[in-house]
Amino acid sequence: MQYMLLIYGEEAKWAALAPEKISEVMAAYFAYTEDLAKAGKLKSGDELQPVETAKTVSLETGKRQVVDGPFADTKETLGGYYLIEADNIDEAVEWAARCPGARQGRIEVRPVVMR
Repeated sequence: MQYMLLIYGEEAKWAALAPEKISEVMAAYFAYTEDLAKAGKLKSGDELQPVETAKTVSLETGKRQVVDGPFADTKETLGGYYLIEADNIDEAVEWAARCPGARQGRIEVRPVVMR
């Protein structure tokens, strides 16, 4: 079964980190990604551009509406994701707990609908 690990954190905190701390966090992400790949669990994953680059699109009113940024007004934003293969939700949660993003933010684990 595939699971999305959605990485949420505060962009302001990330932007305020010293360069050496950013290097340390990125090294942790590279090691985590390598662990996922070596275990045969990694399908894909990427860091996302900052929220100011986002657009939210809706056709709810029957007319296209486009607004800048994410829909929700929160401090934590979606910063990246991993798509993994896991035997069950418990294994996916274990991988999420190992993600460096869990130390500064939250990791949402969501099963992918397979058709």
